[in-house]
Formats: sequence, structure tokens, C-alpha cells
Amino acid sequence: MHPGELTLIRVIGQGRWQHPFHEHGNHVRILGRDGNLILSQTDPNSLAGPLLFTTTTTPGQAFDGIFYWTAKGLNWDAYGHNPNSDDPQAKLACTPDANGYNTGVPSAINYFEWCQDHNKPLQAAPFGDVAGGGPTTLPDPNIFANGAWFGGSPYLGPDATTRAVGPTGTTPPSGTIANPPGSEAGFAFMWHSHNEREITTNNIFPGGMLMMMLVDSREFVIDETN
Repeated sequence: MHPGELTLIRVIGQGRWQHPFHEHGNHVRILGRDGNLILSQTDPNSLAGPLLFTTTTTPGQAFDGIFYWTAKGLNWDAYGHNPNSDDPQAKLACTPDANGYNTGVPSAINYFEWCQDHNKPLQAAPFGDVAGGGPTTLPDPNIFANGAWFGGSPYLGPDATTRAVGPTGTTPPSGTIANPPGSEAGFAFMWHSHNEREITTNNIFPGGMLMMMLVDSREFVIDETN
């Protein structure tokens, strides 16, 4: 998905066990259960489903929900903008709409950016394009304890890797490590059952009932033809 898009989730509880499903990255707005919309008691034309951190999936029952992600609440610029950079992509503007999001140009890489955090630095002493003064120092890419499991660059966009530079070089590509950073650099969120016995395979974490939601910036085209 791209930031600001609405993703419909349909979860069906199977078997005899409770499978509380947790969607990392944001809460899920429940639209309905067992095919029935959850409507307001005072306004039958308005949806009134709860916003849940973990969605319950009782055996034999189902729910429909909406998931979205915009980087609002991170308290730093997820695109790594820097008004002093020579890179045009690093100098993109963020003009807030009535809700505070950059929605003026749908084709912009930072479409639906949360403008309150625009140009707000993450790195304390960056070597790349990002303006300094933030709370974080990126780790040395040569000593990542988890190797390819490390999430990679903390930024979105085609220059995500080149803007995330540690003491000895750039971080690995974000998103899936097999993709070149110039074509895909997204945030990967692990979605899994909160029944902890189900997120291991042969006592190895992670495994079991889990999947990944990848949030890509707008320049990466998501092919939905299949």
C-alpha cells in the first residue's frame, strides 16, 4: 500500500482457538462483523465500529476493517527532506490540507505526508542529506546484529538508502532486501496472531501465523492486475 491509502481487511476465525490478530503500524477501524455493518445508534447512516490495537477473531466469526498509514505521530520526517540539499526530491514542499496532510499533488512522492513533521530531523549527526539535530544516531551498518533482518533505512522514497548513512556507510535497502533501493524503499510491518505460541516455527521466531504489510512511497507502482 501507499501512505494514505485505505486497505480493506477481512479476517475469518477458523478452528477452535482464539487468534487475536495484531496489525503493526496502525490501529484498524472495524467496519462490520459477520457481514453486518456496525452503525451508530443515533445516526443509522454513520459507521460506528471501534478503532482496535488488536482485532479479535473468535472461531466461526469474521470482521471487516480498514487499515491506513500516513507517518502521522512519528514526530520526524519519514521522507528525510532537507531544504538545504542539492537533491530536488529532498526539497519537496509539504502544503497541509484541512486535515494537515500534503494532498495537493497526488503524483508527488510525499503525497499524504503529515506536514507537521516536514523537515523535522531524525538523525542527530547525519552524513547524508537529512538535516541534523534529531534524537537518533543510526547504527553502524557493518555490525548489525540481525543481518538482513534489520529493517534498513528509516526513510521512504527513492533516496531512502543514500539519506540514511551511519558511521561507516549507508544502511541496507529498506523493504525487501532483494529489491534495489532506487525502485523500492518501504516500511515493512509484521502482522501476526497475538497468541504467542503461534508466531514461532519449531521454537524459532518469527514464524507461524504472520505476514508483512509493506508501505511504499508513491513512486513505486503497486501492480494490482492479479
